[in-house]
Amino acid sequence: MKKSIFKASFEESLNLEDDGFVKLQQEQHDKTAKFFKNGHSSFWFRIRSLILSLIFPVGFNFFVLIVSMEFHESKTLTLPIAKHESLTVNVFLILLLIWLSFVVIGKLVKQSYLLPYRYQFHVFTFLVWFILEIDLVVFDILLANLFTAEIIAIYGIMMIETYMLFTIALAGLRKLIYAEASEDTFLNKIAKMISLYGMAILGIGIIIKHILGIFSLDVSTSIKAVGFLLMWIFCNIVVLAVSAFIGLPYFLQAYYKWKYPEEYRNWEGKSVEEWYGKQYLKKHKELLKNESEF
Repeated sequence: MKKSIFKASFEESLNLEDDGFVKLQQEQHDKTAKFFKNGHSSFWFRIRSLILSLIFPVGFNFFVLIVSMEFHESKTLTLPIAKHESLTVNVFLILLLIWLSFVVIGKLVKQSYLLPYRYQFHVFTFLVWFILEIDLVVFDILLANLFTAEIIAIYGIMMIETYMLFTIALAGLRKLIYAEASEDTFLNKIAKMISLYGMAILGIGIIIKHILGIFSLDVSTSIKAVGFLLMWIFCNIVVLAVSAFIGLPYFLQAYYKWKYPEEYRNWEGKSVEEWYGKQYLKKHKELLKNESEF
């Protein structure tokens, strides 16, 4: 039976530091950590974060909403689009509320050693929110240009791609943490074949369909449509890969630091105040006794 990646001992969790993507993320992590002192960020960092939040999470996603509305109202759009919008103002507000809820819940995390992870988590959730809105706009275009079976096939293969990416990522983490030999099961082999060749076969089929079967669109428009479709699929796979191979091990390390705080404090050679921050220690003065044990 495969071990859970969440049940490693402290010594086993230290193996995460050997993960290449964790090392890659560590540089950005250290830069972010400099802005957090004594358990809270500086005033200017808060102002900067507010401005960046208005520009990126709120601004970029609102821009996608505007683009969606323009597409549905446009009279010159070369590709047909569904009559009813999937990305509405209400959907945007719901997604905004969910993202803001994560921000508010994150305020409960006050330990200094977790604050950089909290900040990066909001960046990752913004990325997921952004690609989700893009997916809703593309879905409206797919709905008006492809048959239901083709749409199901596209999303089915993308789900298999997601399964494969996270299966590979989890297997790699288990092998790293527990020195566990990875097993290539029959199900994984089938999924790998579909993920490798299914999208190519589907893409060729759609190209042939558009060039030879739909005479309401010229050849150049059809090729552009297929190129747009493949670019959208590629962007989704990139986001999934970033989440599986960079986000997962990075936030898994945060989980183990939360699970073994004192062990990691001693391992990194930090004082109680440096590790937890003054603000957190005000409500957890019992941790100060650990200073003498360091």
